[in-house]
Amino acid sequence: MSGGLLSAWRLWDQVYYHCTRLQYVDRENENLFRVVIKPYHGPTLTTSDGEVLQEGDWYAKLHLHNCLLAHILRRHRGDDVQMALRVLTEVRQSLPALARFIADHPRSDQIRVLMGTTFLHRGSQHLGFDVTDVPGSWYAAYKTWFFKFILSNCHPEGWKRLKTGNSPLIPKRVYISKARLLRRYLDGEGP
Repeated sequence: MSGGLLSAWRLWDQVYYHCTRLQYVDRENENLFRVVIKPYHGPTLTTSDGEVLQEGDWYAKLHLHNCLLAHILRRHRGDDVQMALRVLTEVRQSLPALARFIADHPRSDQIRVLMGTTFLHRGSQHLGFDVTDVPGSWYAAYKTWFFKFILSNCHPEGWKRLKTGNSPLIPKRVYISKARLLRRYLDGEGP
């Protein structure tokens, strides 16, 4: 990604951030997560450790800070495997601060699950997350298009990466119960 495009993306990201209810988990330490705490609207979801998320329950919607991730990947260029390992490392390092943020949040007692949608789902099960398909065909199609746009701007090969990648780029829903997140990343059980 060129410096000019990254600068334009940073500007757009500022606008996006101010138009949503996103909260930084730990901006000063380049944490990859931003979250919105909100009521859930969707089909009942059950985590592998038995937490049930139903319509109206509170959850943390996870957003990767893609602009920051693009900046990090620009500093640590490499092949696809090296870049995937860099992303996994950055996410793993961001999880303890995410756990602290959730534990200290005013709605912590009401939050049941943390959930996001991402192309970057490989390896997430090793971090304690469950992975499923994104429900709804129009939403999945929109997310696929949007994430391909983001990837084309994050990856050093740009749009070329979308044509030459080995595996299909399909976004998945990743989620983890609040209890499991806190147990693994706040109470020291670790990944």
